[in-house]
Amino acid sequence: MIKHIMFLIGFSVFCFLPDRAIAIAQKDFHYAIVVEETTYNDDDWKKVVKVLAGKYPDTRIFAYKESLDELVKSVTAYSPDYIAVVSTPEDATPEFVKKINQFNRTLGSAPYGKAILGIVTGLTAKDALKIAKNKQKLEINYGLGGMLGFIDSLPTGIAYCEWYDKRKNWQAKAPGCTIGNFKDAPDDHLPDMVELLNSNKIDGIWTSGHATSGGWLAYYPDGPSGISAEDGKLTGYVKEEVYPIKSTNPKIYLGIGNCLTACIENKENAYSLAWMHSGGVFQFFGYTVESYYGMMGWGMADYFFYRGGDFTLAESVFIINQALIMAMENDLSGDENDDMEYDKDVCIMYGDPAWEARVPASSAKDTSFYECSLKKEKTADGKTAWALSVKFKKEMDFNPESPKSIRPVFAFLPEKVHSPEAAGDVSSVSAWHVSDNFVIVNFKEKVKAGDTRIFKFTTTN
Repeated sequence: MIKHIMFLIGFSVFCFLPDRAIAIAQKDFHYAIVVEETTYNDDDWKKVVKVLAGKYPDTRIFAYKESLDELVKSVTAYSPDYIAVVSTPEDATPEFVKKINQFNRTLGSAPYGKAILGIVTGLTAKDALKIAKNKQKLEINYGLGGMLGFIDSLPTGIAYCEWYDKRKNWQAKAPGCTIGNFKDAPDDHLPDMVELLNSNKIDGIWTSGHATSGGWLAYYPDGPSGISAEDGKLTGYVKEEVYPIKSTNPKIYLGIGNCLTACIENKENAYSLAWMHSGGVFQFFGYTVESYYGMMGWGMADYFFYRGGDFTLAESVFIINQALIMAMENDLSGDENDDMEYDKDVCIMYGDPAWEARVPASSAKDTSFYECSLKKEKTADGKTAWALSVKFKKEMDFNPESPKSIRPVFAFLPEKVHSPEAAGDVSSVSAWHVSDNFVIVNFKEKVKAGDTRIFKFTTTN
């Protein structure tokens, strides 16, 4: 194993970070569990539902017989902030993922989504139960990239290049240091990735390049190595050499730039299920289809890594989906509307949507693009006046060359609101939407570092 791996593993043993400071007290939330009746009537899967139901204070179970449409009225009335769909792996097909995403937009805030979504599943009900039971929050203190980038927002990380002709490139970051860029990676970095995973120090792994529903190829467009799934187990390989993955510590997996990693065709060799079964993964994000446009994947990563640790993984998936919908609804998508339509309903996060996995604010604040604050006050006519203030730390282009790079400002509201209306000058805004529990705003053109933009709106509550 090469020296830089030894250094980072050794250093992480002694790495200590203080708890994340919470700027705004967490609001109470409604947690909906959606489950098909036959699944609920299975004793093993019923345990998963019951554990989730006892995990959060305000939880309700919604069971359906044949169609999710049966639940629209009752779930809308409950107004959930989170929806956990408990599903067997056999039922968690790409078509079901589409239906769940579409169902989320029928719950009172169409065409936007209503709640932060996750499918709680596993190779076995026991895997799903393990996910349901887990209450320990996760900070991504040590990250591993099968592609360059994103470790700049973490205390510690290592990232390799997935381009085969540039495979000597790699990056490393130690606590308190900036990223080091190097060009002396081993001829094949897959064995070192496996050794890092097996050290049980990695909190998050993310990948790009080619993939299938049953495995990931370490290099693009072609190469001799990768990770395959079989019988719920993960194996790294370089040609005929195999490197078993035995990683048990809690972590997340982000299939940022991959096709099909979240597609469950055959549960025994499903890549996502294997990571949850034997790789320590509690939340898995990926595409259920071939990915070519990539707004959902790369956008999710931007909100997760580059917003100062404000958003969990589940929230980041939800946010980029609302950004995509905003672009389509406000004529910001140009001639890429069909591409956005393709991306809209094909990504999913497997796991408990209310479980917190996030980038530490202590390291992410230095790479965040802006800081947000949200103020409210009562008006003379009894309404509530809100002001979303955004101070930019870096230049942002809100009218990028490709609409898939649109990243509007997003903030969750601390309470449910009603009858929102824009207030004041909106000449610097190209699109906005206020739901009952969030606000999303796309400003115009480029904004310079140091600038401040304010979006004001009123509600009747």
